[in-house]
Amino acid sequence: LTLDRCVHITDIGVGYISTMLSLSALFLRWCSQVRDFGIQHLCGMRNLQVLSLAGCPLLTSSGLSSLIQLRHLQELELTNCPGASRELFDYLREHLPRCLVVE
Repeated sequence: LTLDRCVHITDIGVGYISTMLSLSALFLRWCSQVRDFGIQHLCGMRNLQVLSLAGCPLLTSSGLSSLIQLRHLQELELTNCPGASRELFDYLREHLPRCLVVE
């Protein structure tokens, strides 16, 4: 599911998306209203293999760290996320060893 640059997508919208449990790929690039709370909704999506949150300015390392619950994740794109720290990338790589984390 590709929703790149959908500036009206909020945490509530991400909550609705998270009910699509068979979804394997989700692209939310440059969705400027998505916050950490919305990301926590995604942690129940056990079939998610590809997730792109590139350019989401409101996400923080604290919220993004919850993504380690997505054990089947193969690719995670977090480029241009100003709230993502070096420590976060190290943490994600340690806890998701089979996932390509793109910073």
